[in-house]
Amino acid sequence: RTLATLWLTGTTPNWTNYYNQQQRRRIPLPTYPFQHKHHWLDRQTPAQATGTITTARRDNITDWFYAPSWQRAALPAGQQPDCSRHWLVFADVLGVGEAVVERLRSGGATVTVVAAAGAWSEQGDGRYGIDPARSADYDRLINALGEGPAGVPTRIVHGWSVTAPGEEGSLQHGFESLIRLSQALVRHPDSEPRRVWVLSNGLHNVTGAELLSPLKATLLGPCRVLPREQPGTTCRSVDLDCVTAPSQDQLVRLMAELAAEPEPGTETVAHRGGHRWSQHYVPQPLPRRDQAPVVRGGGVYLVTGGTGGLGLALAEHLAAAGARVALTARTRLPDAEDWDSWLVRNPGPGRLAETVRKLVRLRDAGAELLVFQADVSDPAAMREAVRQTTLRWGAVHGAFHTAGVAGGGLIQLKDLQAAAEVLLPKVRGTLVLEEVLADQELDFLVLFGSNGANIGSVGQVDYCAANCFLDAFAQDRGRGQRVISIDWGPWREIGMAVGTAAPSGVEQVDERAMSAAEGLWALDTILAGASESQIIVSPAELPALFASAFSLGQDATTVEPRTTAHERPDILTEFVASRSDTERVVCEVWQDLLGIEKVGIQDSFFDLGGNSLIAIQLVSTVNTRLGTKLTLGDLYEGLTVAHLAGLTEKPVQQAPSDNLKALEERRDKLQRRRQQQQRRRTARGE
Repeated sequence: RTLATLWLTGTTPNWTNYYNQQQRRRIPLPTYPFQHKHHWLDRQTPAQATGTITTARRDNITDWFYAPSWQRAALPAGQQPDCSRHWLVFADVLGVGEAVVERLRSGGATVTVVAAAGAWSEQGDGRYGIDPARSADYDRLINALGEGPAGVPTRIVHGWSVTAPGEEGSLQHGFESLIRLSQALVRHPDSEPRRVWVLSNGLHNVTGAELLSPLKATLLGPCRVLPREQPGTTCRSVDLDCVTAPSQDQLVRLMAELAAEPEPGTETVAHRGGHRWSQHYVPQPLPRRDQAPVVRGGGVYLVTGGTGGLGLALAEHLAAAGARVALTARTRLPDAEDWDSWLVRNPGPGRLAETVRKLVRLRDAGAELLVFQADVSDPAAMREAVRQTTLRWGAVHGAFHTAGVAGGGLIQLKDLQAAAEVLLPKVRGTLVLEEVLADQELDFLVLFGSNGANIGSVGQVDYCAANCFLDAFAQDRGRGQRVISIDWGPWREIGMAVGTAAPSGVEQVDERAMSAAEGLWALDTILAGASESQIIVSPAELPALFASAFSLGQDATTVEPRTTAHERPDILTEFVASRSDTERVVCEVWQDLLGIEKVGIQDSFFDLGGNSLIAIQLVSTVNTRLGTKLTLGDLYEGLTVAHLAGLTEKPVQQAPSDNLKALEERRDKLQRRRQQQQRRRTARGE
């Protein structure tokens, strides 16, 4: 018990004294249930199998900088949307959606119209009202359409982010609505490609004269990530210049937009002044800077997320230039006057102890520091931190917003509450920071974003959305003051990329990561010479990163013949052989994808070493072999061969359209299973 107490408190026992010259031998103990064996190390990943474009790291840092740019792009003249398809239109308040519906129906299309409402309603003539915040309403809508003669729509126009001038838009009508819709649609797999257009207004700074709503930029997360995660789905973000009901010219351009089906990958376009503009990224050469950082001598700088690895590296960098630094963080630290005595009482390893040691080293090197426990999304706490900083040092001359929460998880399995926690520090935190610093004459406000926002990385829909907001905020506020959003590539050993959870199976490439010294040099270069409000820092060529970005395409669902298989791992479940042809086929698929020679029908998918990417391959392959339409959610509900085979032999009856309680109970059950599995994956380090 004494040893256990020492171990749990982080203290390392003195084993020499404890054994007192006794002879001891180390013996292997049985593994714990959470110590899983992985079996697919000899298997090619989809990227390896398809010869993905390789991207090399460039040593010349002056080549690392890019900026977004808008270029004129033509639309097909005279073409009309495909009216032989079933269209689903989420109608806006300005009348853009209704105008589209009228044109489509006049062309003979079957069109379902959905309005945002306080509760579910079916109004006839293909019109529905749904509550944007209720996932069950989206399920009910898609179920009802799937049971109808036209089936589930394959052409979707989502216009809820088209608002009246001055309206900010909302997460519920944009980001969250697209997630809920995607999750409802994936329960109805279709071999026919699905095309999605997401309409907005006031999202992009193209001409410099737009009235912008940065919050709408969060919808770019689903727009950019969805096509990478769901094979056969393409998506285009279209930012309109409508501030009232569309004119005839605006409507003609929009109908031509709907006639040009979205291309694979990320597509962001805008309509302005009779023209169509497409977003690109162009090199932004900046002059090499080898002098001291661009900060005032004796200046005062606020760093959010200040006790993280990146925040502490930045604090050291600023202090070396003679600046005074105020750090804010959610984590509670010992008071500064107690740091030395606290370390004496806590000499062992641990994140908190390491943070205090770094702060002590900075202090002993002469850094002037203030450290506050203040969540950046908490206005009262941040206001008090600024008040104490100005009381001590007189003013705040600049701010660096590095705070963030790592995202992770496929859209199909996304918990919107977890997504809200990822969005909070970057979205609300930025707005709070703007509010509490409003009376300070800042030289600059620097927002630390991610290049994943531009690429749309698989498994990062919430993190992508949060960083898209930073870019849009900088584009808007940067027209009146110096606000810069920096979309960083990965940092080596520090930064959000270290803690951001890509889906298991997607390798984090560290070869291209920048060192802390390189990143801070790039930061100084941007502050000294950049005139744009958004800068991308990429050690690899940006076009190559876009071209090689991982997607769960058809190549990701192909199963190559396997020449070797590993023995069945030692798990708690006893082996139970297949009892039917269906179970035999499903077992074969599991064995091939997991690289295990014997899979029992009661074995848990995750106990065998499965992960989210293999789950997608597994469901797709079973559907191909058995001609079924199973979904990822079906697998996650049971996680065994017996469960999955049972669904194929006796298809699950769709809940009736009027049975909201049954839909909600099924969703709650699935969500609890997802959360449980996520905790298990986190516990074993995935």
